[in-house]
Amino acid sequence: MRVPIGRRETMGDSLPSQVELSFQRCSWCSTVLFHTCLLCPVCASTDLRRESGPVTGRIVTIEQLGRHGHPARTLTVVELRDGVRVRCEVEGVQAGITEPGTPVNVVGVAPNGVPTFRVTPVKSERW
Repeated sequence: MRVPIGRRETMGDSLPSQVELSFQRCSWCSTVLFHTCLLCPVCASTDLRRESGPVTGRIVTIEQLGRHGHPARTLTVVELRDGVRVRCEVEGVQAGITEPGTPVNVVGVAPNGVPTFRVTPVKSERW
């Protein structure tokens, strides 16, 4: 079954098991690129390899951005389990309410190459 870009299938609140975060990594400077490039924008190397990364991470920073006349949007930086930091969009995040360190899971990648994450519900511990 094919799902159009920008839409995703979920069953309830669980994430689909086939979601994968793929990116290019430069062999020379280790820069991570989420959009397809021919040259590394940092060192101009042509030696880019395709990798797939972890689908979980933690929020590092949350910023509320807004310009006069445009709707405000939230910019979030997420650190993946392997140490890569990604500027992305996170569903269910509110600046000032959601704290850095909150766990997130990848939901998909937008057509413009920006990864989309969702806040992972934290299981409460029994006292």
